[in-house]
Amino acid sequence: MTGAPRITLSHLAFTGNEKAAVEVRFDRGLNILHGASNTGKTFTVKAIDFMLGGTTLLPDIGERIGYEKALLGLHLPKTGDATLVRSLAGGPFELVEALVDSAGSQTNYRQLSARHDANKEDNLSQFLLSELDLVQRQIASDANAKKRSLSFRDLIRYGIVDEAAIQSEASPVESGQFALTTAERSVFKLLLTGQDDSALVPVVDRRTFRTSSGAKIEVLDEMLVSVNEELASDFPDAEQLAAQSDALEKTWAAVQEEAQTAQHSIREAMAEKGRLARAIFRREQRRGEIQINFSRFEQLADVYASDIRRLEAIEEAGFVLALGGDRPCPLCGATPDDQNHSHGLGDIKRARGAAEAEIAKIHKQQKDLEITIAQLDVEGREIAKELVELGRTLERVEAELATTAPAAAEAKARLDEILSVRDHVRRGLALIQQRQSLLVRKEEIAALKPTPKADRPQLGVPSQALHDFAQKVSEVLEAWQFPGKRHVAFADGAYDLRIDGKHRKDNGKGVRAVTHAAFKVALLLYCGERGLPHPGFVVLDTPLLTYRDPIKSKDPLSSDEAALRNTSLKEFFFEHLSSIAPHGQIVVVENVDLPANIASLGHLEVFTGEPGNDRFGLFPHAVQ
Repeated sequence: MTGAPRITLSHLAFTGNEKAAVEVRFDRGLNILHGASNTGKTFTVKAIDFMLGGTTLLPDIGERIGYEKALLGLHLPKTGDATLVRSLAGGPFELVEALVDSAGSQTNYRQLSARHDANKEDNLSQFLLSELDLVQRQIASDANAKKRSLSFRDLIRYGIVDEAAIQSEASPVESGQFALTTAERSVFKLLLTGQDDSALVPVVDRRTFRTSSGAKIEVLDEMLVSVNEELASDFPDAEQLAAQSDALEKTWAAVQEEAQTAQHSIREAMAEKGRLARAIFRREQRRGEIQINFSRFEQLADVYASDIRRLEAIEEAGFVLALGGDRPCPLCGATPDDQNHSHGLGDIKRARGAAEAEIAKIHKQQKDLEITIAQLDVEGREIAKELVELGRTLERVEAELATTAPAAAEAKARLDEILSVRDHVRRGLALIQQRQSLLVRKEEIAALKPTPKADRPQLGVPSQALHDFAQKVSEVLEAWQFPGKRHVAFADGAYDLRIDGKHRKDNGKGVRAVTHAAFKVALLLYCGERGLPHPGFVVLDTPLLTYRDPIKSKDPLSSDEAALRNTSLKEFFFEHLSSIAPHGQIVVVENVDLPANIASLGHLEVFTGEPGNDRFGLFPHAVQ
């Protein structure tokens, strides 16, 4: 793993509507914030922590009155230059993807919640973890490998070391809160190895196991009482339920087959009845058509007879005219004396011939009509016979339905009755099976044993990684010219250093501050050299406490602090921090006398604490 992403601080600013903005800038390498007491140095450290998701509000000092927002500029691995904006009253953040030193009226910003939520992306913790490629990492939170998601606040311990923590007797890895110890050590392992605890399988501790097992058995006992009560009240002959069930299944199968047969017969009879009804309708319809045609054909026969009589009269008149012309004209009725012309014999013959032809044609049509009437008469008699047969068949089908339908209804009623009894018996059998399952489950739980210690997951940092890191701390102490042989190891069972055989916590607070600082600087180097995850910056508040003025200090120097004060560690300290700039950013907050060449070693910001002498403090007036 190489080139792990890092975060770098750019600037910290405070703004207010009626206040000129104040700002502290940071370079990528070594930064020294130096000044007298009560000038805002510690406030600056607390503000950086606050702007990186801290929940503790900033001290309510008089000098901050009128300032409403804080802005923290960052150089991020993926987003690039960005500024976090937050109200000094707390709450969510605004993310501006640019470096700005005034809140102003930014329109291109994104809101981020201050509360960590691994399932969402709209919070500061997930945003910064994504910049470090650490999203969805899991850490163990107790000795039984119960896990939770990594938060960016878990990493802050290695990025910001305040004045209280740097002097504390607690391990640099731990906060001193027992409930957080496992999680804090898991985070340390993540930084030293790059491995989280996602693969761990949680186990149940002995106390929880006993409590859980007892509770489960108690629930099972309550369920058994309920089952036994129902069996006793509703199934007094429970031992016979299996035999009853077998008999009911056979009876149900037979009655179901009977009902299905009856239903099948009914369906066939209904289908036949429908077919017969449709056939009767069609035959009745045809018989009606024949009757109508008979009436029409009788009228047509009368028309044919009338036409023949008329044409025969015409033919007879032509015959008479052909016998003599001294008779009244058969065509117009004129007497011989009144006739002005004589009809030609040719016209009479033509009229007679036409009448004879028409009579022959009508006789032929009469014969065709008689044939048609005879055919319809035959068809009508056949239809009458068919209707009689269809009616008889329909009566038989209806009689069959009248017999089958009650049988089907009776079979259905018997099925419903059997099903009701069968469901009751099945309920009893289910209760018996449930009781047996509960008894087996109770026996299984009673036989379970808690996970032995040997089978519990091995948490913590591998010994080789601890050893290698201890050597890096030794290198840092050597670079600082820390007195002694600088032999560093991890104390047995603890996550703290033993230097030259002496536990770090057993030193005076000045030595504890220096060695704590060495721990955090060594971790920055260790992770940088191996491409392991790390915030990328370290803020150290008063690491050179041992160089305080023993006269002005409330507590005298201990022997080990005096020995350290008499060395040149202070000079080597700053020179070394300046030399490791490529590995990460370091901010040192101090009020001791600085080496003469400090300005050449890093970016220096001085709070003089003296009115009119350069910058008085973080704010225009000294912090009280």
